[in-house]
Amino acid sequence: MTALTLAQVTTAIVAIYAFGFGIIAVLALIPARRKDAMEFGKTLGTAVALIAVLTALFWLGDTALLIALPAIVARISYEVVFVRMPSKQTALLIGLAAGALAFAAMMHELGGLAVLGLFFIALARLIIGRRKAIASTLIFPILPACLLASGTVDPTLGPFLLAAYLMVEIFDSFALFFGAMWGRTKAFPTLSPNKTVEGLLGGGLALLTLSLITAAALGLPLLPTALTALLVGVLAVVGDLAASRHKRIAGVKDYPQVLPRQGGLLDSLDSWIAAGAGITALHTIAQLW
Repeated sequence: MTALTLAQVTTAIVAIYAFGFGIIAVLALIPARRKDAMEFGKTLGTAVALIAVLTALFWLGDTALLIALPAIVARISYEVVFVRMPSKQTALLIGLAAGALAFAAMMHELGGLAVLGLFFIALARLIIGRRKAIASTLIFPILPACLLASGTVDPTLGPFLLAAYLMVEIFDSFALFFGAMWGRTKAFPTLSPNKTVEGLLGGGLALLTLSLITAAALGLPLLPTALTALLVGVLAVVGDLAASRHKRIAGVKDYPQVLPRQGGLLDSLDSWIAAGAGITALHTIAQLW
């Protein structure tokens, strides 16, 4: 895996968000687009706050991550279980258990491998058809979130996972932008009716372009960067649809709210969980060879 540092990722975060606000400022000068620009600006502002917190956690190091990531896993697990099985007590118990599992996975170098094993056991349970609600919440988001958490304390992998969050935000932001501007064709009318083919294609193209520009500026290899961008884009959609599926089954619009304009924590982190878990899984499997 090509070396990537937190300093490089942080520089990219600052530059790309400055670029994003620059686009919004230009749109605000166009009377017909001013209202859209204001809405994009508010959404981007919330996203900046969240990525700033995550970046600070990575800079603070393992102790901060060992406190924060299990808490995040506990919260998103609580949200999805509360939606699927509306019992606050059950949701709290599973949330605490998931947080403890995330902490255990982060404490041991084989934690990622253990979580991967549990993921496939849950997948087998889902295929067999026993306790589908529990198995489906384990498959997403609980075990992928634990897998992601285990990767954040790996000094080699950590910067890549923060970069993956940035890439997810680029994809989501530009998919929203292109979808609002030119979206016509529904991509997933049942699971996620707001997503359009035009928005997803625009988001993917923007992610690929900005990733390659950033890689060239930082002196990183272009082909691995392009492949990683494509992987993150695909997994971001998968994570979003998996989270939407839980809400669709439960008949709710959002998870229990934590962040303004974003809904629950899982509403903001679903794509990163899928993308980060995918990257961590590939890294964990590669370590075996």
